[in-house]
Amino acid sequence: MDTARIGARARRRILRVTGVDSTRAGTPPIDETLAKVVLLLRLLGWVWMVALTLTALNEDVSPAPEGAVLYGAIGLATVSTGLMLVAKRLGFLGAPWYVTLDGSMAMLVLAAGWLAEANDFVAGGIPMSWLFLVAYATRLELTALAALGFTALFAWLHVLMGLQPVRVVGSVQFLIVGLIVSWAFDTLRSGERLRLAAESDAREAQEALVEERELATRLEERSKIARRLHDSVLQTLKLIMSNSANANEVRYLARIQERELRRTINQYRSPHPDGLRARLLDVRADVEDRYRVEVEQVIKGDIDMTPRLESLVAAVHEAMTNAARHAGKSTIDLFVEIRDDGVQVNVRDRGHGFDAGSRLGTGIEHSIVEPLRRLGGQATVKSAVGAGTDVAMFLPAE
Repeated sequence: MDTARIGARARRRILRVTGVDSTRAGTPPIDETLAKVVLLLRLLGWVWMVALTLTALNEDVSPAPEGAVLYGAIGLATVSTGLMLVAKRLGFLGAPWYVTLDGSMAMLVLAAGWLAEANDFVAGGIPMSWLFLVAYATRLELTALAALGFTALFAWLHVLMGLQPVRVVGSVQFLIVGLIVSWAFDTLRSGERLRLAAESDAREAQEALVEERELATRLEERSKIARRLHDSVLQTLKLIMSNSANANEVRYLARIQERELRRTINQYRSPHPDGLRARLLDVRADVEDRYRVEVEQVIKGDIDMTPRLESLVAAVHEAMTNAARHAGKSTIDLFVEIRDDGVQVNVRDRGHGFDAGSRLGTGIEHSIVEPLRRLGGQATVKSAVGAGTDVAMFLPAE
């Protein structure tokens, strides 16, 4: 199968599974897990920020106006956290406008300590969680730029607040964390895409294998049909041509071929590998070959064979054998109807008949009536001298 076509199908499947828009096409399903990581870090950062701010209010900052700034920072951080929850739920967590808005709020929270003239930063994990959001929404290069911007802002605020130089150097944490997180997110996404593509390729290969097997099966079935036609129909036609002067032999050979074709058709049509219809056709063939009679059958439906039906088939065989031996006619009628409540069978001939009112023969009694009676079924024989015989058999469903 064409490799390029398989790859294209794999990409389409990834997009369908992911359900993302065109701005982030190709994003794998692992994004749901990454979004939860971003949201969890924001919640932890918010808790950290609130704890630091309340500590600063108690120790370093007078109630107003600096205190109002810190309270405002808490409110802003709370709003940004709540908006992130909404963004994840509504599906715009990775939208550029939202990332820009959240970054602006994170910068204001970061600057709150300087604006309130506190002795330290009170932003907690809000800025760092924004870098996680950038890594989620973009690629490594853009995350690196965002991390550099936050690193510069953080260092500058350190200088403005007159903090120790060693702490200014610590501002590089934003760059380091941003690079690591973005690399990790990109690696996870790439691995997920490769996994999905591999699974898609495996499915494509499996589908191709199934198609090949189905084709091989169809070809084998056609080959079987061709062999049967050659071994039966063509051979029989040759025999018919060589015996064209013998009308009875020609009729018999044609009858044999008609039976063979019906048996073949039944095998392809019936869903039952070993069904009642096939067994009855075999019985019919046996009677016709032994006694050179013709059995005209009508069989409605088919079911799988069971031990109970074996007894019914034996009874039908006995009834047709009796008709072929004693009726004095060359044609026998076989009617079979498979119903929900059981199987109804009639074997009729238009032969000599007999007086059924006096006594049934021991063959009919022991081979037909009694076996069906033991299984809860019944068999009745209607016959009259010169009017033929009708053997009706019924075997109820189990």
